[in-house]
Amino acid sequence: MHEWGLTRRLLKLIEEEARARRLSRVSRVRVETGALSAAEREALRFNFETAARGTIADAAELDIVEHPAQAICQACLREVMMTHHDQACPYCQAQLLTPVDAEALRITELVAT
Repeated sequence: MHEWGLTRRLLKLIEEEARARRLSRVSRVRVETGALSAAEREALRFNFETAARGTIADAAELDIVEHPAQAICQACLREVMMTHHDQACPYCQAQLLTPVDAEALRITELVAT
């Protein structure tokens, strides 16, 4: 269910951007998601394919690129890359990491035809 909501929001953003750029059809969408995101990639793909039918992104390819999340260690105040929720700081070993953009899902590329 979470992926369906993300997909609907993603399609809304695609349609808004396509209108702003006067695109008639989107053939590929690349999104980045944080490693700590709760979104399941295959469910996101399936939902995108289903929800995109009849829209400007109908039959568009969805590329999902996962990247480590950025976090701040509350003990040593260093910025670190975070790949899982129970990770310790690589500098001071404290388990006081606060994710900055872990849940982010952002469009990084639209290809139009």
